[in-house]
Amino acid sequence: MEGKRAGDTFQLEQNAALADLQASFVFDPANADIRLGSRRMLLVDDLGLGLMRRELIQALGFDRARRVFSRIGYGIGVTDAQFAQELRNTGDLTDVYRAGPQLHALKGAVRVDELVFEADFETGKFYGEYLWRNSAECQSHLHEHGIGLHPAGWQQVGYASGYASTFFGKPMVFRETECIAMGHDRCFLIGKPAEEWDNPDIELSWFRADTYSHRPRSGSTPKDRIEEDLQIGSRSIVGASPQFNSVLHMVDKVAASDAPVLFLGETGVGKEVFAKELHKRSRRAGGPMIAVNCAAIPETLMEAELFGVEKGAFTGAAATRPGRFERAARGTLLLDEVGTLSLAAQGKLLRVLQENEFERVGGTSTLKADVRIVAATNADLGEEVSQGRFRADLFHRLNTFPIHIPPLRNRRGDIPVLANHFLQRLSEKHGKTGMRFEAELVKLFHEYSWPGNIREMENLIERGIIVAEPDEAIGVQHLLIEDMLAGQGGKQGTLAEFVTLASGRNAGSGEAFGQMLLDAGLSPEQVIDQLYEAALAECDGNLTKAAARVGVTRAQLQYWSSNRR
Repeated sequence: MEGKRAGDTFQLEQNAALADLQASFVFDPANADIRLGSRRMLLVDDLGLGLMRRELIQALGFDRARRVFSRIGYGIGVTDAQFAQELRNTGDLTDVYRAGPQLHALKGAVRVDELVFEADFETGKFYGEYLWRNSAECQSHLHEHGIGLHPAGWQQVGYASGYASTFFGKPMVFRETECIAMGHDRCFLIGKPAEEWDNPDIELSWFRADTYSHRPRSGSTPKDRIEEDLQIGSRSIVGASPQFNSVLHMVDKVAASDAPVLFLGETGVGKEVFAKELHKRSRRAGGPMIAVNCAAIPETLMEAELFGVEKGAFTGAAATRPGRFERAARGTLLLDEVGTLSLAAQGKLLRVLQENEFERVGGTSTLKADVRIVAATNADLGEEVSQGRFRADLFHRLNTFPIHIPPLRNRRGDIPVLANHFLQRLSEKHGKTGMRFEAELVKLFHEYSWPGNIREMENLIERGIIVAEPDEAIGVQHLLIEDMLAGQGGKQGTLAEFVTLASGRNAGSGEAFGQMLLDAGLSPEQVIDQLYEAALAECDGNLTKAAARVGVTRAQLQYWSSNRR
């Protein structure tokens, strides 16, 4: 190594650090296929990116275009953080974290020089200062728009925020304080937790759907309190993923109309919370929002609950009682779990939707139904129709504007902000201070499939806060209390089962499970093949369900399946 310059030594060190990442890139020109791990990649012309930015600025305006690029970067940062954790499955989280800047260099986006890196993954403390050199994004912006008043690394800032938020399990905000597009001779970046910035809502708003960053506000609501504006009683709409923002865009599109809306999604994804947000965005926001859980009301009482009862209609009806339709007048009526309605109740509901009028039980007067109908279900209503359990005409009435809310495992970019939101809110509820997550628990949150979705996350975090002591880091042991492990450890899909499988306890010990694989003479590829084949067989060939079962994305499983043919 004699005679090597400092730059040469740096290059050799960089090459060694990038070896595992470089090996993850696969170029297959014969099939027009470039891969980073299981993700398909594209070589994109920098000129095209510059032209796209110019078109978006002209079409959307400077601020909205900046938000779009920042959100795109945030989503890519979350995905790359998960990839880095899978690739470098070591105990040194600092080495794993540094894969992000290294990936940026490999992709040709920017060379990142680390000036200051102070991180404690256990306590969530972080402070970083970086130089960006040869930034493709900033150079492209400078070429297209010249020197201006604002930094230009929009997507790169979003990337850094999403990447760091995934590792630390709470919102991180990065700011480009110097930029070549502002006339500086370099690009300089600072990153730290959102709560440590004076006005983090400026950046945090970039990761929300545009219309929700500009919500109508009363004069008493401070303009810089985005989170308070999205508060719904004790619940909030919280998220930053592209899937989350897509749902909010659809909510905003339909809010101004009176069209029926059908929220679809698994149990616990937040259908009722989104329905309430729809009401708040509508012209009926000044009216009541009334919800009825169709699954919780006996069939014999459903008509009375929905339409009300006249005095003397039946024994015990001592007074006239308005139903949910009357109580929701000039407002919104949410029919939760609408798929559980009996055929008789469906017929009566259809009549109201068709004629906008109804009668109380035992009544003779016709009343107008001045309500907006919003329904929610975790059932496949199309399948219910084909099986004769749900009326086709009612389905088509309710299905005017369907909005599917993806499960949490398909919008993992929301996990850091959701986990931090629940930690802060529930710590305050239970009077606990200094609560935080262990780094291993943050990693588990990203790997777990969350069959119970957001509701499950909220309940698990509340359990951890209750069990842990004040100022103690919440770990896996606080979530898996003893009776759960003893009584439900084998229940399919639970967190206990996931941890058990991950640790190898289902085979007696990690060593015993590993020995079993060695005795079978299976290569790593064959182990994965058998795991994927078993998941597909268990899920009757359904790629989405099988991918969730083994904790990979649908695209990863589909790529594996196509290569097996």
